[in-house]
Amino acid sequence: MKKATIALACLLLAAGNPANAANTADASVGKKLDALGLKYEVDDDGDYKLLFEVDGGRSQVVWVRSAVETLGGMRIREILSISGKAPKPADDGDIVTSAMAASSALMASNRQKLGGWVLKGSDDKQMFYYVAQVPADLGADDLELVVRAVAKDADGFEALLEVLYQVEKKDAY
Repeated sequence: MKKATIALACLLLAAGNPANAANTADASVGKKLDALGLKYEVDDDGDYKLLFEVDGGRSQVVWVRSAVETLGGMRIREILSISGKAPKPADDGDIVTSAMAASSALMASNRQKLGGWVLKGSDDKQMFYYVAQVPADLGADDLELVVRAVAKDADGFEALLEVLYQVEKKDAY
């Protein structure tokens, strides 16, 4: 009984250790961003949040995820940006608008060299994300190329969504 209690206590202690938390920032990403001179903040999830100025006086937020996924022997990191909300359709006109937005995302994904569009969220509050999945050990120069491409592509689609959904508050992401 004592051994089981000690083992359980050790597991709980290790689980409570911030170094073991899923929201711990990956220091290798921070080092690369620092070497590039890119400004960032680490969010509550441990992801790196960057703000880029894009065309037309607009801006775009991009996240470099600290969490890494694996597929076989590959380690994959996501770099993503939100382009806008896809509200739940209330009538036939909204359904047509939503279909146009989804179709536009699919067609845009076909033209992208890296990444694609995904919808994430609950049924009534879907968000369009542009997501690039890259090797986790991507070099600094390639990381900069990807984060800037994600910012540009996501902002372009955000501008399209603003027109489709007749958004009053522009450049929200």
